[in-house]
Parts: sequence; C-alpha cells; structure tokens
Amino acid sequence: RRSHTLTGLATLVLAAGIALPATAQGRGDAGRPLDRALVSTTRPLSNEQQAQVKAFADAQLEALAQGDAEDMIAARDAIIQDARRPGVTGVFLRAFSSELVPGIDQMLQQQGDGMQTMRAENGLRILTFLRTPEALEIIVSTTNPVDVKDDSRRLVAAGLLPIAVEAVPQSGLGSAVLTSTARRLSEHLVEDANWIVVLEDLRAMNAIALNQNLTKENRAEVREMQFNAYARLANGIASSDTPSPIAKAIYRAMLGLRERLLDNSTAGDMSNRQIANTLREMLKRIGSAAVRQWNGLEADPAMFQAYEGTLRVGAQLLSLLERRQDPRINALAAPMTAMTEKGDSSEQALAGLKAALKNLG
Repeated sequence: RRSHTLTGLATLVLAAGIALPATAQGRGDAGRPLDRALVSTTRPLSNEQQAQVKAFADAQLEALAQGDAEDMIAARDAIIQDARRPGVTGVFLRAFSSELVPGIDQMLQQQGDGMQTMRAENGLRILTFLRTPEALEIIVSTTNPVDVKDDSRRLVAAGLLPIAVEAVPQSGLGSAVLTSTARRLSEHLVEDANWIVVLEDLRAMNAIALNQNLTKENRAEVREMQFNAYARLANGIASSDTPSPIAKAIYRAMLGLRERLLDNSTAGDMSNRQIANTLREMLKRIGSAAVRQWNGLEADPAMFQAYEGTLRVGAQLLSLLERRQDPRINALAAPMTAMTEKGDSSEQALAGLKAALKNLG
C-alpha cells in the first residue's frame, strides 16, 4: 500500500514540478512581478536593483514560511514566474538566488506538520528554476536518505532534478557542478531503500549525463558513475534472499536509457569498454539473484517482470554499447522471457538461467 501511495505521489509531485505557474495573484504587492529590465539585465545589479530584488524576495519568503496555503502558493508562483520570464538572464538569477536560497534552506530544516511539508516542497520547486549551484546543492542534498527520512520529500527533490539541470541559456550550472551533482546523487541512491525514489534518482542521473553543458571528459565520467550505480544496486539485490523491489527501479530506468541510446547522437558517448564490462557483470549478478530468489519471483508476477525486464533490456543496452550482440548475455536474458512470452515451464526457465550463468563463468 505504501508503494502504491508513493507511485501516486510521484505522478502528482512531478506534474506539479513542471507545471507553469499560474499568473501570481498575491495579496497587495506580493504577486507583482519585478521590472522586466531588471530580470533581463546582463550587467551586475546596482545597489538599488539589488535592494528591489531583496525586498521582493523577503516578501515572498515571509508568505512561504508563515502564510496560509493560498498565500504560500501565490508567493511560490510569483517567484517562479519571474525566474521563468522571457529574456531572464543568469545575472538576475544569481542575484535572485542569493536572496532566496538562505531562507528556503532554513525552511527545509524545519520539522512539523503537513503544512510544513508543503512549505518545504514548494521551496524545492522554487530552487529548481533558479539554475544556480547554491540552489542545486540544496536539491541534491535533499535526496540523501541518511539525512532526509521523509520519502515524499526525497521523491520531490529527485523528480525535480532533471528540470533543475536543464541546459537553458540562463543556467549557471557548468560541467564541474553537474559532474559533482551526479557523483553525490550516485552515492545517495544506493543508500535509498525506496524503489520509487531510486527510480527518480536514476532518471536524474541520466538527465545529467545527457546535458549539453558537460565536457566530453565529464560526460564519460558521469556515464561511468551511472553504470557503477546500477552495479552497486545489483550487488544489494544479489545479497538478498528474497526478491528486491529495487529491481523495479533498475528495469524502468533502463527502459528510458535504452530509448536514449537508440539515438546515434548519444550512443557515441557510450562506447567505453569499461562501462560495457560493468553492465555485463551487473547482469550476471541479477541472473544469479534470480536463481537464488526463484521461488519468491514465481510467487510475485510484478517482481518476476522486473527481473526479466532488467535482463532483457540490459542485454539490449549492452548490444548498443558495444555495437554488436553478445550471445552469452542474450542467452542469460532468454529463459525468463520465454517463460513470460512463450509459456515455457518454470523448470525450463530456471534450468536455462542456470546453464547461461555457467556458460558465462
């Protein structure tokens, strides 16, 4: 039931994260946008302009932290509206961020009831559109399951990361910042026990790997982190005596990754032999885990599908990486697929899986 609740929550928070804000209708001057010349400036702000930004930010932060639900949403929309105005510049966003980030960070540290959770999650949505290293730092920190115990808050943060790292012209996120973000995210996701959050973490890592602002060297580094994260998750799955829901995250994330690799413009970034070897070893561990957990997989069709899908899509990814088929890996994926699609018996599938693993050594 908890998983179903989070699945529904994932749809809700991600939709909320990407929705354009409504025209802000704040009370008094709370919803009044900043001057267009200010948000589109390419020169450092004057003292007077910075004071205008500070006054606006302070008013919105007060409504976010202390207002009722209507005031809170109006303040959120007013901030995001200015952050997304046509012609907005990185110069303005840096100034805006310097006034907003400390207050939002403080808001995220507060514990409390459902209203406090709403304040924190709306703060995260604001940070998403500031496109600064300081804002991104808070979002990625919120994906850490050691420090943030609230599954829904980690889910919101992970789901917003692909938007936060978009390579828009006004972004202040360079290759080094993106690479550091991917590294921290890869460390956080392997510690997370919630498969839905892990799925969004993996999708966020792929969004970073595809970012146009990465240098060629950093892209290769992020790709290696990405597949090492898959491998570490597979290690956790293999250490369990029962089927692990984390396989659902791996399977679904790999589906999205496969679609990207079918595009030749991204496949060329993926031809690193070490990455292919990491994937091959990971698939072997998933196959071994399937043998060990076979009775549990038979009893749970959804888990069986996740393991079967991971092996099948993983074999397809490997062929895209290496630009050739690997018959032994294909043989590893085939038995569970045959049981699903062709009606092979459980005994046949298990025997085929064992034989494929033995052939792989």
